[in-house]
Amino acid sequence: MGHKRKETAYVLFGTGDYYQRFRHWFDGRNVLAILDNDRKKQGTVLDGHPVISPEGVTGLLFDAVVILSFYVTEMKGQLMDLGVAEDKIYHFFDLHDLLGMENPGHIGKAGGVKRILLLSHDLSLGGPALALYHGALVLQEHEYDVTFASMLDGELREKLEGQFIPVMVDRRLQIRTMQELPWTQTYDLIFCNTIHYHIFLSDRDEGIPVIWWLHDSAFFYEGIREGKLAGISGRNLKYVSVGPVPRKAMNRYRPDVLIEDLIYGVSDGI
Repeated sequence: MGHKRKETAYVLFGTGDYYQRFRHWFDGRNVLAILDNDRKKQGTVLDGHPVISPEGVTGLLFDAVVILSFYVTEMKGQLMDLGVAEDKIYHFFDLHDLLGMENPGHIGKAGGVKRILLLSHDLSLGGPALALYHGALVLQEHEYDVTFASMLDGELREKLEGQFIPVMVDRRLQIRTMQELPWTQTYDLIFCNTIHYHIFLSDRDEGIPVIWWLHDSAFFYEGIREGKLAGISGRNLKYVSVGPVPRKAMNRYRPDVLIEDLIYGVSDGI
């Protein structure tokens, strides 16, 4: 008789915005509980999972605690103070490795019209997404074939569709690499927006030029595993930044790369 494979047991830490963004990756998985420091949430049930205090983690038999927040430094310290081993603590940036996604193969780039893929981390009306939206309008005016894709849906979709710009929402962009998403390899140029795309860029078709537009302060880099950014190949990859703050944040981890400025403006009427 064969042995049944052991099911990985997860504990999630955080019930806020990043829980909402990443919770779908745990649908059907063995989630023992969700930790939260808010006493008002403790004792409730969220998506069928009990919400408990972080101290409750000591009574659980788990394989991994996943921090669903950018306050990773503080939350990781809190877990370690409670006796959780560091090698069992993960961040949502680690989900690609943690969930063990398989590479679905490679599809070569199609020929024809100059096609540009703009990748946003969401379709909110926040600064980075709006800046990329206005970039899409400029490219469209110059008769490029533009597709706007995002990890998550949002209000910006209506504006894009109103301008007849195709919109795609693929949640796999949150945790998969370019090589694992063959549809992204059919473009002549890819424009990645924000640090959220470091996993996507960690294994890519280097024959396709990429522009990586940085918007994020150093705070947003705290959950990235040591060596992840250093491992991203610079071949056919151009770094640009909205200003000195994102540039300094990236150069802290990649002092070897040249980061040029790409400043943006957003019209009053958005």
